Amino acid sequence: MANYNNYAFIDGQNLHKTIEELEWYFCYFKFFELLKNKYNVSKAFYFIGFTQDRNCKLYKKLRKAGFQLCLRSPVTVIVNNIREIKANVDSNLITSALIKLNNFDKAIVVAGDGDYYYFAKYLLRNNKLLKMLLPSRKDSSNLYRKDLFSNNISYVENMRHYLEK
Repeated sequence: MANYNNYAFIDGQNLHKTIEELEWYFCYFKFFELLKNKYNVSKAFYFIGFTQDRNCKLYKKLRKAGFQLCLRSPVTVIVNNIREIKANVDSNLITSALIKLNNFDKAIVVAGDGDYYYFAKYLLRNNKLLKMLLPSRKDSSNLYRKDLFSNNISYVENMRHYLEK
């Protein structure tokens, strides 16, 4: 698979939220290296919400690790005693991947919510899906547990020993 030109499409909000809930320090540098070395990823698109007050260190860290940022604006801030940044990047990620469909051999999609089910199914049926990397088993949609995806699912949480800093 050494000559493959694979792209990764990452729902950064979904990944970040899950890693935060699992309470471990995620190393983005190691994650990019894993994508590059294990899945032959030449480009990794990291979709995340953009806010002026968001810590720019995160954006710099992601770029330095090798990710191409796809920033979503505006974001929704929900206030119920908790401030939450909600950037719905799903449609941006799917549209971007479909526009780039002829530019890559296979796609790695890093997301666990069911909003990506039909997109993943489309990629699979068109021989374009290499892997769905679901952040965690517990927080991932049951839709991906169908036999259709049995050979295309891995869990980021199972890579903790390698990805934790």
